[in-house]
Amino acid sequence: MEHLPNSQVFVFDPSRADRQALALDPFETDFLRVARYLCQTHEEPVAQCWMQAFIEAEQCFPPPFGATIAHAISIALTTVQSARGGVFSYFRVSDTLSDDAITQEERYLIEVLRGLRSGDIARVRSVALLLCQGGDADAFLGAMERLCMITGDVSRLRFQP
Repeated sequence: MEHLPNSQVFVFDPSRADRQALALDPFETDFLRVARYLCQTHEEPVAQCWMQAFIEAEQCFPPPFGATIAHAISIALTTVQSARGGVFSYFRVSDTLSDDAITQEERYLIEVLRGLRSGDIARVRSVALLLCQGGDADAFLGAMERLCMITGDVSRLRFQP
C-alpha cells in the first residue's frame, strides 16, 4: 500500500496571533472535505451540496464504502448541530482558505476522529464536549464511532445514544 504524505493546515483563530499547525492524514483530509460539503448543505439546502459530498466520498474512499462513509459523516454532523447551542463554523470547499486552514470546530471534529481511531477515549470525551458546547455528546460520539467501525478503526462500540 502506498503511503501518502500528511497535509499541513493551520487552525484559523482570529483571536490568536500565532498559527497552530496541524497535520492531516489522507483519510482526515478526505473526511474533512466531505464534511464541509455536508455542512454547506445544512447552511444552504437549495445548493444540494450533499450530492457533491457523496460523489466526493465515492471517489476518495475505497469501494464499496464511499456512500456509507458519507452517510455516517452526515449523521455525525447532524448530531453535533443538534447538541450545540451555537453555529458550527467551517470553511466551504470553495473558500480560498479551505486547503490551508481549518476552523476550531473542524479541529475538534478531527480530534474526535483521531481519538476514536487511536483508542484515546478520555481525550475523545473531553473534545466532544467542547465541540458540542457542553450539550449531550453521546449521540455524536456514537455516530463517529460507527463511522470508525465502517473504516475498520474500531472493533466494538462504546458509545450508544
